[in-house]
Amino acid sequence: MISKWQKYVAIAFIILVGVLILTKLVYNYKAKQLVWENSDATSLANACLDDLGGLSVRFPMQSEVYCDCSTQALMAELSKADYLAIHSKGAAEQEEELLPIILDCHNTYQEAIYNASKLD
Repeated sequence: MISKWQKYVAIAFIILVGVLILTKLVYNYKAKQLVWENSDATSLANACLDDLGGLSVRFPMQSEVYCDCSTQALMAELSKADYLAIHSKGAAEQEEELLPIILDCHNTYQEAIYNASKLD
């Protein structure tokens, strides 16, 4: 025979599972609402140029090409929800997750900087 407390525990467990399922459904619905827009590309590219700091001043053409390349790579590889989740992490974790995606752009940028440098 089942005691009262076992019934209450079973009911609480069923309610908890129901709440978790509902939460996951709401999260998935909200995540689908987050889609990349044209303004996002501009914002990412501008943030990239700001992050480059002095390099974007010294090598403006190369920096702009790099930022456009990395922006397109990120937008093609990641959903906006995934990007925002990664962006909310620390710098080291961001680098670890984003660098493989933009590695070709980064390598091309480094080569372009090297070729544009004036080594007297």
